[in-house]
Amino acid sequence: MSDLDRRIASTSGRVLVRSAIEIAHALTGMVQRCELLTAAVSSGDQLFLSRLLRVDADAGLIVVACSDTKHANSALLGEKAITFRCNHGGTHYEFTAGEPRQVAHAGEPAIQLSFPLALLALQRRLQPRVAVPPRVPLRCEARLEGAAFEAQVVDISLKGLGAIIYAPAIHIKPGTVLEKTRIVHPKRAAIVLDLLVRHVTLVAQRDGSYVNRAGCSFLGEPKDIEDLIRLFVTELGP
Repeated sequence: MSDLDRRIASTSGRVLVRSAIEIAHALTGMVQRCELLTAAVSSGDQLFLSRLLRVDADAGLIVVACSDTKHANSALLGEKAITFRCNHGGTHYEFTAGEPRQVAHAGEPAIQLSFPLALLALQRRLQPRVAVPPRVPLRCEARLEGAAFEAQVVDISLKGLGAIIYAPAIHIKPGTVLEKTRIVHPKRAAIVLDLLVRHVTLVAQRDGSYVNRAGCSFLGEPKDIEDLIRLFVTELGP
């Protein structure tokens, strides 16, 4: 356990780190483990998904990979400062970097930013819910008491919480586990995981029709949840 981990464990679970050495150590760990890095851009309308490629405290910079989504890259490059979030080693980290500009890293396009002046570390149980804005509708194929039905994934967060909408004639009780549910993307392989239905509400849509909206926990391995997030924000290109 690192000194930072001990400080987090011995406090309320929230530590603000200002030591450049400690910040570099934590960020370098994210590089080594290729952790998922996220940032809300365009006033939260888009999500930038990436990973850290380089950390250089002496040069005062970090380098992150470009997102798979072109709009997200353009939006991030238009920001003055960006707050990134990452789960690493059982801890949730947040840090702000500025002055983004496009560079090349190992022959590939990347984005360079200023080295963060501070790093917020939180125990995972304190991790805030970060809703991921929808880019592509995802179809949800599930079964209830042996009968198949379809729903649409309309919300997902980095913590594995989300929501689905489906026909009002389908009645699902809170606490129900929809086993081996398939999340289907038009151009990607399906992801199979279990959904725990936490609550259900009847909501009106813009056209005046009604649907059931179920808040769910997506039950699966962390990689499954990250893959689901990537599907949710992937832009369908030609």
